[in-house]
Amino acid sequence: MSSLMELVDRVGKGEMVDPAQLEIYQDSPNSAEKFLAHHAHAMLELRRAHQHMLQSLEAIEYSDQKVLNQFISVTGFLGQGELRAQPIIKFGASAIARREYALGLEAIQNGVSYDLQQGGGFTADRDNCLFIATQYDRAAQCTGWAPPAMMDWNNKQTRMAYICSAITDDDAGGRTPALLAKHYDAKRYRLYVYSTECGVRREKQQFGQSSYCMPSMKRGAAMINAMTSRKVACRMAPTDVDVVSASRALADQLVRDQIDVAIIDATQGDPIAAMVAAWDVAKVKVNLCRGAPLYAPGISSVVYFDPVRWEADKDFWNHRRVDSRFILEGCDIEPHGGAGPQRSTFGIPDAAIVLATAPADPDRNLGPEFVDTVINILRAHPHAIYLVIGDGEMAWQKRKFESAGVGKRVGYAGKRKDMPGFLRICDIYLAEFPGSSAAGVLQAMSMERPVVATRWGDQAEQSQAAALVGSEAALSGRDCGAFIERVSKLIREPIYRQKLGKTLRQRLEQHFSFSQTTQHIEQLCDQLIQSRSEASAGAIDGQLTLAEVA
Repeated sequence: MSSLMELVDRVGKGEMVDPAQLEIYQDSPNSAEKFLAHHAHAMLELRRAHQHMLQSLEAIEYSDQKVLNQFISVTGFLGQGELRAQPIIKFGASAIARREYALGLEAIQNGVSYDLQQGGGFTADRDNCLFIATQYDRAAQCTGWAPPAMMDWNNKQTRMAYICSAITDDDAGGRTPALLAKHYDAKRYRLYVYSTECGVRREKQQFGQSSYCMPSMKRGAAMINAMTSRKVACRMAPTDVDVVSASRALADQLVRDQIDVAIIDATQGDPIAAMVAAWDVAKVKVNLCRGAPLYAPGISSVVYFDPVRWEADKDFWNHRRVDSRFILEGCDIEPHGGAGPQRSTFGIPDAAIVLATAPADPDRNLGPEFVDTVINILRAHPHAIYLVIGDGEMAWQKRKFESAGVGKRVGYAGKRKDMPGFLRICDIYLAEFPGSSAAGVLQAMSMERPVVATRWGDQAEQSQAAALVGSEAALSGRDCGAFIERVSKLIREPIYRQKLGKTLRQRLEQHFSFSQTTQHIEQLCDQLIQSRSEASAGAIDGQLTLAEVA
């Protein structure tokens, strides 16, 4: 027979146990046993109620918002947030089918946004994303927005629209519009920046969101002013109307501005961007994909910043005859002001050698071999400190550092809004393996920091760090000993450290600056417009031929 603590532990892990096994402890004279038994029994009953709520929602095709809210509340109490996306999104689909478009779109926004924030599995499945895209498209086609009969404008400069979910000053990932404004060819293009403001609380909100953000005029005032000074028009979707009206208003503005190319940099958590992507608001539309694409109809090209995701998706797009490609998102090479963070703020001695890594996903990218390698480096160099920059639990990694006796020399800086300037705090950047992110490596190069990277395999994720730093800084093969020796050489030789940092900075300027990214985007826009013009000319020639035959 299981003990009470074993039963409580099983219930805590989400396992179902026989309530009769707990009942013998519920009348115990020991108050602690009585408390634990009753609480575990309550959790069992709550899980059963949770399942009944889900089945009741399935029975009525997720159409009851009151029961849905009850289900969400119990889901949160049970700590099973990964279960909330599917029923909320299906409720949204049911509302759209009932022609309650704003309610349905806001519900889907809630479910998708939460799942993306939590790194959930629902939006990681392509079939689920295609289902979401179908709901957005259904709402777009049924809300009655009509494009002009002919997009016959002939602009002297190609008008390029960059559409994002928000404009922000303090988010490194949100600096793309400002970098575009800095590097685009103003002689050939005219740039407009639009924010859907999808995360802002609306006056006519029908389905509440899990979190809200401030309007772009408050969050991104400095960036808006900088773009305006470069004669880039910044426009925000209205927030005093519902999500459908805001989508229509943004679409109307795009047509009034006679946009040639609409570049949509948003996820499926942005219903306004998804609606606009489904309408004929521009001659061609491009989706910048940072995670999952929008899967919206009428998209002319899908541009991936992640080579791994592109490799996984390119056959899908080829089958659909949609252009897809990978473009490296380069780094801003302008000097970053300020002296950088003070080491004393983090309790780091001035004489210490600071090693740093800024992985996109620390839990996944900091593999066992890499952690063992860092441990060996720290053991060999008692004055070295290792700093991890980024969000993640890193539970087993932390335990491994502690058990190796180096836990006190490992710091966790969390996600930083002041990147890449924050990397001034480090002396050497260690590219994580087996997979590494391009962003951290490029940011370290921009700060003239030497980078040590290894080509762990032939897959894009395992080789991109080595490709970025070049042969002088990269190692080939899975040789952790060579990695340790390279780091040790950099620790021992400050002159070599400085020289390699400057070399990598020069390499960044030559090959990986954001100006190159902008040029690639401009070339893509030119190709797409030319293809559309040729297709239109071919259609007109075909109509003339048919008329002659008649």
